[in-house]
Amino acid sequence: MKVFPTLGINTQGHWAVGTQWTYAKGIVEMHDDGFSCTCKKKPNKPCNHITNVKHRMYGVFDEYYHGG
Repeated sequence: MKVFPTLGINTQGHWAVGTQWTYAKGIVEMHDDGFSCTCKKKPNKPCNHITNVKHRMYGVFDEYYHGG
């Protein structure tokens, strides 16, 4: 499983390391050195699942979330 580093989030020792986000076709996991996803066998760039998790951590979608 390939782990992709990320900008703007210091994942080393982050409280969410080990957390998994489940999607229909893959599971994203945060590691000390970045994010991985199980949706592709040989990824060469971060998939949309990883991008989605990172955007949520950046707070990009917060202004659109209304709690239900």
